[in-house]
Amino acid sequence: MKLRKLAKDPGSQVDHCPAVYVAEDDPTVMGRAGEAARPGHDAELHHPLPDETAVRIPADTMVRAVERYLAERVRT
Repeated sequence: MKLRKLAKDPGSQVDHCPAVYVAEDDPTVMGRAGEAARPGHDAELHHPLPDETAVRIPADTMVRAVERYLAERVRT
């Protein structure tokens, strides 16, 4: 799966996260990169699979990603 960055936290001192991506080969699939949530937050997820974990992503980064995603979908 080839990912394309939709949005990144502009306040991050790291080049690539937290960020939200979309799969170029299937635009119905998104991915994210971010700091692992504090210990214990995984227990708050509903029915996580063994390889899933909670990730912290600022809400404004998610909103920017969704806005860009929707704008791109309108253009196609």
